[in-house]
Amino acid sequence: MDYRSIDNAGIEQSPLYQKEKLDPSFPFRIVDSAWRNYFYHWHEVLEIVYVMRGRISTFVEGQVFECEKGDIIVINSCDIHGFFGADVDNTLMIIQIGLEVFEQTLVDLRDQFFHKLVFDRKLFISPHEDPALHKRFEALLLTMREEYKEKKEGYRLALRSKIYEFALVFIREIPERIMQEKEIIHYKSRHEILERVFSFIYDNADNPDVTLEEVANAAALSKFYFTRFFKEQTGQTFHDFLSRLRISAVQEYLIETDLPITDIAFRCGFSSLKTFNRVFKTFVNVSPSTYRIGQRNLSNKKKIRVWNPVGITTF
Repeated sequence: MDYRSIDNAGIEQSPLYQKEKLDPSFPFRIVDSAWRNYFYHWHEVLEIVYVMRGRISTFVEGQVFECEKGDIIVINSCDIHGFFGADVDNTLMIIQIGLEVFEQTLVDLRDQFFHKLVFDRKLFISPHEDPALHKRFEALLLTMREEYKEKKEGYRLALRSKIYEFALVFIREIPERIMQEKEIIHYKSRHEILERVFSFIYDNADNPDVTLEEVANAAALSKFYFTRFFKEQTGQTFHDFLSRLRISAVQEYLIETDLPITDIAFRCGFSSLKTFNRVFKTFVNVSPSTYRIGQRNLSNKKKIRVWNPVGITTF
């Protein structure tokens, strides 16, 4: 089984890097989407996610955010992130902004010591934890959505002004975090390590005998250090990540094919049905057969956009 694939928009996926294709004349877009899972990746564009309905777990730079309606997630350029465990009926407003929008002002958006864009200063904005800041950002995002949707005369100018206003709040009102030199070195090297790690995992996820030691060797790290490193970078253990990856593949097979559940379990790297049923229930909260029926009924009513980490052929 191939755990590398091409997403619904036809964009080739590496284990991490994703090339976003925005309009070069104005690199900006807003889409309302529903996700089930979208595995770890990074891209150069700035991404802002506003939860309009439902719940979803979001992982950004090793932090885990349990998001619900109204929450805002800011994903900086080149931040590693992913989405998991969404409600069946969820809707996310996703805003993607190419850095070209900022033109010559881009230099003002970089932190003095870390030299990353200032959007790393605040990744998660909740109406419960930061009501005043959330109210400002929510109003800006909803205004952007309205301008983008209606496309009245001058809408690009209006959007650019709101984008700049959003950035200005980060520059002037959210304090910079000073990083030590060793943290900067670690940041620069971890992408390379994670590329090797995810490449190995995606190539071997359907092997029920793949071990933590093998993945650590692929990363050229000791088992002890790799265990800590992986948890810091992804917010979960290697075994939880592997299980989540396999269950995501199972979910796609259950929806998109008529294969027997037993066959699907073994194709996706599970060595026993007992283990498969337990892990599936842990992550999805229902049995595989119940999930298949419920998702197919929903799919007939609502199209759900998913990055599928499994290349499923037609049967």
